[in-house]
Amino acid sequence: MILKSANKTALHFLCLIVFIVFSAQAAVADCLNKRLPDDDPLHMLVLGDSVMWGQGLREEEKFSSRIKCWLEEKLDREVRVHVEAHSGAVISGASADRLEFVNSDGEVNNSSPTINEQLDHAIRYYQDSHASPALILMNGCINDVGVKSLLSASTPLESLRARAQKSCGDDMQLLLQRVKNSFPQSQVLVTSYYPIVSLLTDDNAFLRLLVKKLNSQGPEARRMTDKEMRQRLIAISDEWYKTSTASLLDAVRKTNAAENSDRPTLQVDFVEIQFGPEHVFAAPDSLLWNFMFASTNASGFAKIVVLLSFGTAAYKTNDHVRESRIKSCEETYKKPKGIKEEKQKKQAREDLFLICRYASLGHPNQMGALIYTEAIKGRLLQLIEKAGWKRSNGSHLTLN
Repeated sequence: MILKSANKTALHFLCLIVFIVFSAQAAVADCLNKRLPDDDPLHMLVLGDSVMWGQGLREEEKFSSRIKCWLEEKLDREVRVHVEAHSGAVISGASADRLEFVNSDGEVNNSSPTINEQLDHAIRYYQDSHASPALILMNGCINDVGVKSLLSASTPLESLRARAQKSCGDDMQLLLQRVKNSFPQSQVLVTSYYPIVSLLTDDNAFLRLLVKKLNSQGPEARRMTDKEMRQRLIAISDEWYKTSTASLLDAVRKTNAAENSDRPTLQVDFVEIQFGPEHVFAAPDSLLWNFMFASTNASGFAKIVVLLSFGTAAYKTNDHVRESRIKSCEETYKKPKGIKEEKQKKQAREDLFLICRYASLGHPNQMGALIYTEAIKGRLLQLIEKAGWKRSNGSHLTLN
């Protein structure tokens, strides 16, 4: 499933992107059409991290919103979406590990609520609503593995592999079992992640300086040449995508295999998102958010000047909600009043603010979200009849 020839993948994406380019306008317009309330709506639940939340995207651009609109058209039925996903979410974690900085804005990356806690919240929400989700879109595990590990050239591949197998495999399986036990009549779709960098990632002076800045704390990374660091980051990205995809797929298979035959439920399905080498961060046809000047003709010197001003207004991402996210980040990580802040705590707070400010980097942009949409739609086309969601079937789902 994972191992496909480069030519086949390239051909697949060429056809898909041509189709999406011609249908993008219609996709946005459909999502803007408001449907009247329905006395028998189909409920959709969204659980997971920043990718599932739709970091950097306007509401109508998110793949969960696009799926809602597409389903309403297919089913001639209102689809009500409840989103628990948010940026920074981990699958699980002890309450003692909670951050002191919290914000209800899903763009602000916080590990809490965890995805397990998102599920707890969703159970209470649907109990209060006397309803149950027919469809659950979910993901999880990249924050458990640690984004810093994926961006550190000194990360051992063996360690990365082990962490991905545990988080995307074992931990995800436990979460999926909880989801199925809580909502046995729901169809669950688990989406994969994607490679972060590749050989086609732009190798300019700006990005080399940025990578060095990100890796400046590791003595092993500091000894690497630019070429060695680039090769290491590509190897780490490849290992991450390969292991996370295989582990998530294994978690889905084990969850389905453990199903109680006396109480049949709908299957959990895996949706692999196939981004090619040309679609990763700073690649020629990137499907991920980048910096505003990344595609301009700014000179190397100008980019270096911008890099040296990292953290100032001169350094902006090219996502669609950066201004509102920055305001939320400023509110979340503002200096505490009436308290003398220790130097170490101040540095930690300011680092968290910078991470929050640039949180969209490397997440699917508008076109990337369309790729997710098409992949999910392709799987749902095979499930709609089986799931009994069409209005003519008169299905009414209730919480177990």
